[in-house]
Amino acid sequence: MEPEKVPEKLESPINYKIILLILAAAISLQITLMNLDEDLAGSAAFIVSVGASLAVSLASFVIAKRYWSSHVFGKAYLAFALGYFSYFIAEILYYTFDLILGIQAYPSVADVFFFALYPFTLIHLILNIRFFNPKFAIIPKVWIPLIPIVFVFVYSYISIGEFEEPNFDFYYGIIFVLAASTTLSFAIFGATIFKKGVLGVAWLLLLIGIFMNAIGDVWYYHLEIFGEYYDAHPVTVLWYVANFIMIYALYKHKETI
Repeated sequence: MEPEKVPEKLESPINYKIILLILAAAISLQITLMNLDEDLAGSAAFIVSVGASLAVSLASFVIAKRYWSSHVFGKAYLAFALGYFSYFIAEILYYTFDLILGIQAYPSVADVFFFALYPFTLIHLILNIRFFNPKFAIIPKVWIPLIPIVFVFVYSYISIGEFEEPNFDFYYGIIFVLAASTTLSFAIFGATIFKKGVLGVAWLLLLIGIFMNAIGDVWYYHLEIFGEYYDAHPVTVLWYVANFIMIYALYKHKETI
């Protein structure tokens, strides 16, 4: 089943003022974090992190409830909501360890909840893809694994070039980089399916959010190898932007259908 194509006048285009507002907020937040002391920067990062991830989860729950009787949307968005709720729990655990308990937040049990975002997001993507395109074409089967290979290669190349031999953090990071890039592959595939349909804009925004999140993950796990991550690092704000884009994507979905 192909997504229904709609006339241009019925499409819900991207409001670039919202995109500019998100970027302006991100730049302002980055400047603010860089000018705060370490403890205040951590507290500010905590507030924005848990707020953004919870907002994505709640928006997804709203869509799941609204379309629960549908063949695919209810279950797909429930999975997406659970993924970001898990991410919300992970953020609380991470900052509790870091700011309150003063113990190592990475690696920790929080990573289990961070990682859960990927399988739940994959469930969301695959449910949509299988419903609207039940037979995978040969070309997508080729490039779906290609993207994770490229991401792992880039991560390995920039990391190994800075130390003599791989360590635990390097191999630990590969797990998350592989999961994030696999999710990105399926998001790209889904976006190609929906690009001419009524949900084309929503899926494009979803793809952008997942792409930014994947880039952020590669960057973060590279930084952790050398202990160079801190709350005011730009990669933190990159994740925030990804979440804000996700929220806008969910809004476009609700507005369109």
